[in-house]
Amino acid sequence: MSNLGTFLLILLTLPLHAQLHRGVWFWGSTTLPDASSSPFGSSTVVGDSTAEDESIAFFTSHDVKRLYGSYQNRPVSEPATIAAWNTKLAAAGIQSQLLLDGNAVNDPAEVASILTKITNRLINFNNTYAADPPSRFDALHLDLEPQGLPEWDSGTPADKRLLLDDLLQAYADIRAHLDSNGHASLPIYADIPFSWDKLPVDGGSIDWADATDRDNWFTAVSTHIDGCSIMTFSKDTFAELADATLYERTGPLTEARVAIQPKCGLGEIWPTLLHFHAIVHQLETNLGSSEAVDIENYAFWRYAIDHCGFTVGPPITVTLVSTGTGALPWPPAVDGTGGVDGDDPVLVFPGIPGHIHTVRTATSLRGQWQEIIDLQTTHPTEAEMFRVPVPATGPRRFWSIKSTPAGNR
Repeated sequence: MSNLGTFLLILLTLPLHAQLHRGVWFWGSTTLPDASSSPFGSSTVVGDSTAEDESIAFFTSHDVKRLYGSYQNRPVSEPATIAAWNTKLAAAGIQSQLLLDGNAVNDPAEVASILTKITNRLINFNNTYAADPPSRFDALHLDLEPQGLPEWDSGTPADKRLLLDDLLQAYADIRAHLDSNGHASLPIYADIPFSWDKLPVDGGSIDWADATDRDNWFTAVSTHIDGCSIMTFSKDTFAELADATLYERTGPLTEARVAIQPKCGLGEIWPTLLHFHAIVHQLETNLGSSEAVDIENYAFWRYAIDHCGFTVGPPITVTLVSTGTGALPWPPAVDGTGGVDGDDPVLVFPGIPGHIHTVRTATSLRGQWQEIIDLQTTHPTEAEMFRVPVPATGPRRFWSIKSTPAGNR
């Protein structure tokens, strides 16, 4: 089969939009890349009916099914406001998970403080609304990061191994605390960096004695934690993300979700929001549409849409010339892997939601245009980058991509 036939086969078998199950962190406040404070923190949104409804509409249109919400002491000081917010989320089919963060898992006083917060902000809160389940929190989400401690930065691999045992003990204490206070059925989720599974022989920074020691730790985590978000904020290709999370997704954890950040623009993880969405869709298509992606965080996502997104304009038409040498005057592929066989040039162009993008080719601008394929975005509301491998051999060839509103076809 020719190169042309090969890429047609691959593109024609892309799945349609499936039911997704995304999670999003919802912090009280977030400092944005421009050093301003986001208007999409929980401290601003929750309690403002208009802002609440707008945010929930966004979550619904982007398939968010889990919200990891940090509300500081508001479940104690403003319980009715938080209960009403939880009720709105439940009505939209979104789980409300109470988000608590911390670092000093090696400090008994810090762990005791976390347990007190769980008592006041979750156990007592849920007990208050026991007769009104939609008002309650559906789960506890822990962002306990010993890697943020000075002791981690200055510590030896052996010191880091001990801190992970401290973290494991904190998980156990929290699970036991919920169990003994009438919340044995409440799930607990946690955030874990992707790099913790790497053994010393593979360049890992934690002094695992061997693979069994590592496996036993993760297995023990799964006895207390119902699922983990694997933080991969330094990876920017599907291949890297899939590889970085392979152990967690296929190993002893009960559930592992790939966590990425929508930081876009110059010097950030993604050149544009379209590149970010393309990777999200690739993860969901290849790793599973129901439990593939967590996004950190809501404020960054909204900032990216406002500052490095894609505005729908007139139909896109791009013409390129192949010289027969395999070179095209076009940016490289999103993941840098080239075409189907890794060597072919690739057309990279933005896909607009609600539009059909027709890829055409001809050997002359005055010749007969051949329509190769029609493409639509994976997600109905998210623009993304399309990558279409094209033949690198043969006569000089022109390529055209035309975008047309779907309703006009």
